[in-house]
Amino acid sequence: MRYFAYIGCGLFLIIFQTTVLPRLAFVGYCFDLLLPLAIYLAVFRPRHEALPLTVFLGLLMDNMSGGPFGLYLTSYVWLFIAARAASTVVRAENPIMVALIMICAVAGQNALFVAALGAGASGTVGFPAGLAARILAEQIGWVLLVGPFLAWGMRHAHQRSLRRLEKAVIGKAALPEPVETQGHRGSDGRLS
Repeated sequence: MRYFAYIGCGLFLIIFQTTVLPRLAFVGYCFDLLLPLAIYLAVFRPRHEALPLTVFLGLLMDNMSGGPFGLYLTSYVWLFIAARAASTVVRAENPIMVALIMICAVAGQNALFVAALGAGASGTVGFPAGLAARILAEQIGWVLLVGPFLAWGMRHAHQRSLRRLEKAVIGKAALPEPVETQGHRGSDGRLS
Protein backbone atom coordinates (compact mmCIF):
# COMPACT_ATOMS: atom_id res chain seq x y z
CA MET A 1 0.00 0.00 0.00
CA ARG A 2 2.92 2.34 0.71
CA TYR A 3 4.17 1.94 -2.86
CA PHE A 4 0.89 3.31 -4.20
CA ALA A 5 1.10 6.29 -1.87
CA TYR A 6 4.65 7.09 -3.03
CA ILE A 7 3.73 6.62 -6.68
CA GLY A 8 0.64 8.81 -6.24
CA CYS A 9 2.67 11.51 -4.54
CA GLY A 10 5.30 11.30 -7.26
CA LEU A 11 2.67 11.54 -10.01
CA PHE A 12 1.12 14.58 -8.34
CA LEU A 13 4.52 16.30 -8.08
CA ILE A 14 5.42 15.48 -11.69
CA ILE A 15 2.11 16.77 -13.02
CA PHE A 16 2.34 19.88 -10.86
CA GLN A 17 5.92 20.53 -11.98
CA THR A 18 5.35 19.97 -15.69
CA THR A 19 1.95 21.63 -16.09
CA VAL A 20 1.23 24.11 -13.28
CA LEU A 21 4.64 25.59 -12.39
CA PRO A 22 5.48 26.79 -15.94
CA ARG A 23 2.20 28.76 -15.94
CA LEU A 24 2.99 30.64 -12.72
CA ALA A 25 4.74 33.90 -13.59
CA PHE A 26 6.26 34.53 -10.14
CA VAL A 27 8.00 31.15 -9.88
CA GLY A 28 10.65 31.52 -12.58
CA TYR A 29 13.16 28.70 -12.15
CA CYS A 30 11.95 26.42 -9.37
CA PHE A 31 13.95 23.39 -8.31
CA ASP A 32 12.89 19.86 -9.24
CA LEU A 33 10.01 18.99 -6.92
CA LEU A 34 10.84 15.29 -6.96
CA LEU A 35 14.18 15.91 -5.26
CA PRO A 36 12.67 16.05 -1.73
CA LEU A 37 10.76 12.82 -2.38
CA ALA A 38 13.88 11.13 -3.75
CA ILE A 39 15.86 12.31 -0.71
CA TYR A 40 13.15 11.06 1.63
CA LEU A 41 13.12 7.67 -0.06
CA ALA A 42 16.91 7.42 0.02
CA VAL A 43 17.29 8.47 3.64
CA PHE A 44 14.27 7.06 5.45
CA ARG A 45 13.17 3.99 3.50
CA PRO A 46 14.96 0.65 3.12
CA ARG A 47 17.03 0.18 -0.01
CA HIS A 48 14.82 -2.60 -1.43
CA GLU A 49 11.84 -0.24 -1.23
CA ALA A 50 13.48 3.05 -2.19
CA LEU A 51 15.62 2.11 -5.19
CA PRO A 52 12.81 0.71 -7.41
CA LEU A 53 10.64 3.72 -6.60
CA THR A 54 13.48 6.12 -7.38
CA VAL A 55 14.14 4.41 -10.72
CA PHE A 56 10.42 4.41 -11.54
CA LEU A 57 10.07 8.11 -10.69
CA GLY A 58 13.16 8.90 -12.78
CA LEU A 59 11.79 7.05 -15.78
CA LEU A 60 8.41 8.69 -15.37
CA MET A 61 9.94 12.16 -15.11
CA ASP A 62 12.06 11.47 -18.20
CA ASN A 63 8.94 10.54 -20.14
CA MET A 64 6.86 13.49 -18.94
CA SER A 65 9.48 16.26 -19.01
CA GLY A 66 10.32 16.22 -22.70
CA GLY A 67 14.06 16.38 -22.01
CA PRO A 68 16.71 13.91 -23.10
CA PHE A 69 15.80 10.44 -21.95
CA GLY A 70 17.77 9.23 -18.96
CA LEU A 71 18.73 12.67 -17.66
CA TYR A 72 16.39 12.68 -14.67
CA LEU A 73 16.91 8.97 -14.06
CA THR A 74 20.67 9.51 -13.88
CA SER A 75 20.32 12.47 -11.53
CA TYR A 76 17.92 10.59 -9.22
CA VAL A 77 20.13 7.50 -9.05
CA TRP A 78 23.21 9.60 -8.23
CA LEU A 79 21.15 11.54 -5.71
CA PHE A 80 20.03 8.25 -4.16
CA ILE A 81 23.64 7.11 -3.80
CA ALA A 82 24.79 10.46 -2.39
CA ALA A 83 21.87 10.79 0.05
CA ARG A 84 22.40 7.24 1.34
CA ALA A 85 26.07 8.02 1.89
CA ALA A 86 25.28 11.36 3.55
CA SER A 87 22.74 9.78 5.88
CA THR A 88 25.43 7.51 7.30
CA VAL A 89 27.52 10.55 8.24
CA VAL A 90 24.97 13.20 9.29
CA ARG A 91 21.71 13.06 11.18
CA ALA A 92 19.12 13.24 8.43
CA GLU A 93 16.21 13.76 10.83
CA ASN A 94 17.32 17.36 11.33
CA PRO A 95 15.33 19.65 8.96
CA ILE A 96 18.33 21.94 8.47
CA MET A 97 20.47 19.01 7.34
CA VAL A 98 17.74 17.87 4.95
CA ALA A 99 17.62 21.41 3.52
CA LEU A 100 21.42 21.36 3.09
CA ILE A 101 21.19 17.97 1.39
CA MET A 102 18.52 19.43 -0.89
CA ILE A 103 20.79 22.39 -1.75
CA CYS A 104 23.59 19.97 -2.63
CA ALA A 105 21.13 17.91 -4.67
CA VAL A 106 19.96 20.97 -6.61
CA ALA A 107 23.57 21.99 -7.28
CA GLY A 108 24.47 18.45 -8.38
CA GLN A 109 21.44 18.12 -10.61
CA ASN A 110 22.13 21.48 -12.25
CA ALA A 111 25.77 20.52 -12.80
CA LEU A 112 24.63 17.29 -14.48
CA PHE A 113 22.09 19.15 -16.62
CA VAL A 114 24.63 21.77 -17.72
CA ALA A 115 27.16 19.04 -18.52
CA ALA A 116 24.62 17.05 -20.51
CA LEU A 117 22.84 19.94 -22.23
CA GLY A 118 25.74 22.40 -22.41
CA ALA A 119 27.29 21.12 -25.61
CA GLY A 120 25.15 21.62 -28.66
CA ALA A 121 24.76 19.17 -31.51
CA SER A 122 27.65 20.80 -33.38
CA GLY A 123 29.95 20.54 -30.37
CA THR A 124 29.81 24.24 -29.50
CA VAL A 125 28.96 25.39 -26.04
CA GLY A 126 25.36 26.58 -26.14
CA PHE A 127 24.69 27.26 -22.44
CA PRO A 128 26.08 30.54 -21.03
CA ALA A 129 27.70 30.32 -17.61
CA GLY A 130 25.91 33.46 -16.37
CA LEU A 131 22.51 31.97 -17.10
CA ALA A 132 23.46 28.71 -15.39
CA ALA A 133 24.62 30.61 -12.29
CA ARG A 134 21.41 32.68 -12.23
CA ILE A 135 19.24 29.57 -12.52
CA LEU A 136 21.21 27.82 -9.79
CA ALA A 137 20.98 30.84 -7.47
CA GLU A 138 17.23 31.11 -7.99
CA GLN A 139 16.71 27.40 -7.38
CA ILE A 140 18.80 27.52 -4.20
CA GLY A 141 16.70 30.50 -3.12
CA TRP A 142 13.55 28.42 -3.63
CA VAL A 143 15.10 25.57 -1.64
CA LEU A 144 15.95 27.98 1.20
CA LEU A 145 12.41 29.37 1.10
CA VAL A 146 10.48 26.12 0.72
CA GLY A 147 13.06 23.51 1.77
CA PRO A 148 12.62 23.68 5.56
CA PHE A 149 8.86 23.29 5.17
CA LEU A 150 9.32 20.31 2.86
CA ALA A 151 11.83 18.79 5.26
CA TRP A 152 9.46 19.33 8.17
CA GLY A 153 6.59 17.80 6.17
CA MET A 154 8.69 14.76 5.21
CA ARG A 155 9.80 14.31 8.82
CA HIS A 156 6.24 14.69 10.12
CA ALA A 157 4.89 12.21 7.58
CA HIS A 158 7.67 9.75 8.43
CA GLN A 159 7.02 9.99 12.18
CA ARG A 160 3.29 9.67 11.62
CA SER A 161 3.73 6.55 9.51
CA LEU A 162 6.00 5.06 12.19
CA ARG A 163 3.37 5.75 14.87
CA ARG A 164 0.66 4.23 12.68
CA LEU A 165 2.81 1.14 12.09
CA GLU A 166 3.56 0.89 15.80
CA LYS A 167 -0.15 1.06 16.63
CA ALA A 168 -0.92 -1.63 14.07
CA VAL A 169 1.81 -3.94 15.37
CA ILE A 170 0.95 -3.35 19.03
CA GLY A 171 -2.75 -3.70 18.27
CA LYS A 172 -2.17 -7.11 16.71
CA ALA A 173 0.16 -8.20 19.52
CA ALA A 174 -2.18 -7.02 22.25
CA LEU A 175 -5.18 -9.01 21.11
CA PRO A 176 -6.60 -10.87 24.09
CA GLU A 177 -6.31 -14.61 24.24
CA PRO A 178 -9.58 -16.48 23.83
CA VAL A 179 -11.12 -17.02 27.22
CA GLU A 180 -12.36 -20.48 28.03
CA THR A 181 -16.01 -20.47 29.02
CA GLN A 182 -17.00 -21.76 32.40
CA GLY A 183 -18.58 -25.15 32.31
CA HIS A 184 -18.27 -28.70 33.54
CA ARG A 185 -15.38 -30.61 32.08
CA GLY A 186 -16.13 -34.27 31.46
CA SER A 187 -13.81 -37.23 31.78
CA ASP A 188 -12.82 -36.88 28.12
CA GLY A 189 -11.68 -33.22 28.60
CA ARG A 190 -14.61 -31.62 26.77
CA LEU A 191 -16.78 -28.88 28.13
CA SER A 192 -20.41 -29.70 28.59
